[in-house]
Amino acid sequence: MVKSFFRLADTAWDALVKPIIFVHIPKTAGTSFRKGADTYFGRSKICQDYGRVSPLTSPLIKKWASGEMDSWSFYQDFNRQGYQFLTGHFHASKYIDIFDAGQMITFLRDPVNRIVSEYNHKVRHQGYKDSFESFYRSRENINRQLRLVGQGNWSQLGFIGLVESFEDSLLLLNKKFGINIPILRQNITSNEVVHSRGLTNEQLSELRTLNAKEYEFYNCARTQFDWRLHLARNGACFTRGAATALESGYLKGWAMPEGGTEAALLRVKHNGEVVAETKASEYNPIYKARGLGRRGFIGFSFDLTDIKDLSSIEVVVARTGQPLPILSSLTRLS
Repeated sequence: MVKSFFRLADTAWDALVKPIIFVHIPKTAGTSFRKGADTYFGRSKICQDYGRVSPLTSPLIKKWASGEMDSWSFYQDFNRQGYQFLTGHFHASKYIDIFDAGQMITFLRDPVNRIVSEYNHKVRHQGYKDSFESFYRSRENINRQLRLVGQGNWSQLGFIGLVESFEDSLLLLNKKFGINIPILRQNITSNEVVHSRGLTNEQLSELRTLNAKEYEFYNCARTQFDWRLHLARNGACFTRGAATALESGYLKGWAMPEGGTEAALLRVKHNGEVVAETKASEYNPIYKARGLGRRGFIGFSFDLTDIKDLSSIEVVVARTGQPLPILSSLTRLS
């Protein structure tokens, strides 16, 4: 618990200008969070998208999915009906170009623990009969968190919390958005068919191999979460962003400090030594379209053509030392 260093805002829901879009990854405490959102915003302000045939899905979503209205009309009706929160088991890409990416949030969980939990849920509540091995080898259950959030989208989301640090995550999220969603415990059971601690070494090895990309993503997102927590404790600003590509020797990306409008000052380190410095102020129409800040003037590029070994490159925020994730992966930079 880290309540001592947070002052949660008392902002009422009707003071919010933009809705929050929650990518509800199965078995990541999403039901608890959604119930807390119901309590805070009120059920009438919650729009749900759990698929066209689900009774939980709101009529507006079904109307849009059926093709009766285009995306712009959907967006207008969504706002006209006063929704403040959209949730469901959807891919982030479904809504990231309709609503600002910075308003999108999700929670992650250790991949193996999440897969075990979803298998147990399927067996208990949906009559799943196949083996655990059949379940986790199924294509739809491999790297599922990464696929729902999106390899190229996750750094753009406004907030990514962790199930393993749920209370701290909720405090950070409330602080960022100026809301006060309460901590509720829902959908918890101890009647497990398979338990993570009971997996064999062979099962664990196969699960980690199958979900290697997701583990890389999860660990990277966890590092960013730890930095957000560290900076919040010290009253400092977190910077969203990422190095996204290496093109013709130039490392490119974006960065936007939260709670301000100044361009982020960034440094590139090679083997721990600063080799370049620049501000993230270049224009990119994609960043503008997704509402990432400063009307799209948040891009950066570093000339790395003179550096032969790129395996030890880091991009950090000059003011805080916070590292930005390198989405093109260090293996491709080396």
